[in-house]
Amino acid sequence: MTHTEEQELDLRQRRTRQALVRALEALLLEQPFQSLSVTDICQRAMVHRTTFYAHFNDKQELLRYLLLGVERRCVETCLPQDWAGAPRDYFLTAARNVLDFFQARRELYRACLRSGADTETHMLENQAAEDLCRLLAQPRFQASAPDADPRIVARFYTGAMLSLLRWWLDSDDPVPVECLIAHLEHFIPAF
Repeated sequence: MTHTEEQELDLRQRRTRQALVRALEALLLEQPFQSLSVTDICQRAMVHRTTFYAHFNDKQELLRYLLLGVERRCVETCLPQDWAGAPRDYFLTAARNVLDFFQARRELYRACLRSGADTETHMLENQAAEDLCRLLAQPRFQASAPDADPRIVARFYTGAMLSLLRWWLDSDDPVPVECLIAHLEHFIPAF
C-alpha cells in the first residue's frame, strides 16, 4: 500500500493497522519472527483474525508494512529538507541523522535481523536509493559533480551506508556514533 493509499483509509482502519504494527514490534522483541503466528499478533493487538486478514494477507505483509513505515519515518526525519549547504555536509548530516534514528530503534532492528527479516530490508534499500537519486538529480547537486550519474552515486552511498548501519546495529559492542561520523568524513569527498 502506498503512502497516498494509506492516507485514504478511514481513522478506524488506520488505528487497526497501527495496533497490529505495535503488536508485531513488541512481539519481535520477545521472540523470533518465524515463531510468531497471526493469532499471536491479533491477541496482542486485541484484533480479531478476520480483521487482520481484511488488512494484510499474512504476517510477512505486516512485516513489510512495518518496515516501510520505519523507512518512511527515516526519510521524512533524517534527510535534511531545503538544504543550501555543500553536498558533502548534506551527506554527513543525513548520515548522523540516520545513525541517531536507528540507534533509537536498535533493538527492533536487531530483532528483525535475527528473525530472518533481513530480506525484507532490501526493499528499504531500493526505496532509499530512489529517494537519494531524485535528490542528487537536482541542479544544486548536479552542479557540484556534473559527470556523476545520480543512479550510480545513490546506489553506492545507499549500499555502503546500509551495510555500515547493519553491521553497527548488529554488533554486540558498537562503536560510538562520533567514531562512525569521523570515518565517514574521510570517505565522503568534497564535491
